[in-house]
Amino acid sequence: MNIKAIFLENKAASSLALTFVLGTAVLGYLTWSAWDNYGSATADYSSKASTLDQLSHKEVFPSDSNLKKISETLSDNQANLDKLRKALEAFHVATFGEFDKIKPQDQPQYFQDTLRSEVTAIRTLATTSGATLPPTFYLGLDDYENHLPQPEQLPLLSRQLTVLEWLGKSISGLKGAIVADFSLIPTDKGKQGAAPGSQRRGPNAPSATTPEAGLPYETLGSMRITLRCDQGEFRDLINALSAAPYFLVIEDIKIQNSSGEPPMRDTAPAAPDQPSADGSQPAQRLPIIVGRETINVYLKIRMIDFPSTPNPSKPTH
Repeated sequence: MNIKAIFLENKAASSLALTFVLGTAVLGYLTWSAWDNYGSATADYSSKASTLDQLSHKEVFPSDSNLKKISETLSDNQANLDKLRKALEAFHVATFGEFDKIKPQDQPQYFQDTLRSEVTAIRTLATTSGATLPPTFYLGLDDYENHLPQPEQLPLLSRQLTVLEWLGKSISGLKGAIVADFSLIPTDKGKQGAAPGSQRRGPNAPSATTPEAGLPYETLGSMRITLRCDQGEFRDLINALSAAPYFLVIEDIKIQNSSGEPPMRDTAPAAPDQPSADGSQPAQRLPIIVGRETINVYLKIRMIDFPSTPNPSKPTH
């Protein structure tokens, strides 16, 4: 049987048969694709339905247990903050001497007299310890050597004097130290007011301040101290600052050897050690070279006060 001849003799039937075969193939492909899509959609639906079922049986957030845990955490944090605040209040800077007991109208004169007395005492201490202070040393409060402070400046000045007196005694007690600078660094707050009649218009003259907004502390000012001293004395000074009864922050420190050249090595040969009584040779000792130069030191120290504050209210949830 010649199939080609049959197709040629029956063109209409052949075309219809070919169309049927192609249509069947296309329909089969479409059916398979639709079934595959249906399977994927069914699986996705089942997964999401399962997730929805799981979520529908869970407690709505926040639950009572969640709120209880959050409340306990907040209470613990607040307790730790209160504990820290209480510890920092130990660094509160009180007014100098009996300043609070003096009548308001007498406080400016009392401050000036007390300042002069403390400067004299510190100069005497420096003489005793062999330290040298600047000729114009006045605890950084030079503006009030000959002029009375304004009443609104006294709350800050009386606390500054408390810290400056301690710093002055610590510096002047360094044996053989040469102090080149001991001054308050000018601040924007200081420019608000100056001692009347002051020649310098008081860039260091402070005005009354309040604790920084939202912070539990108040900056009383920063000191600039430049000196030359022995290395051991400098170590003692740093230890004293870290153990100070006040909160002092070393913002900047620069240390420079007073000599630009290293110490010269002794070229003369050392005499050999003599043998011991039993004839044994002593252990050989290595030569040690130690520099004995003084050092030039620059310090910038910030004075911070932590005033006593009432207990804060408990956090709300």
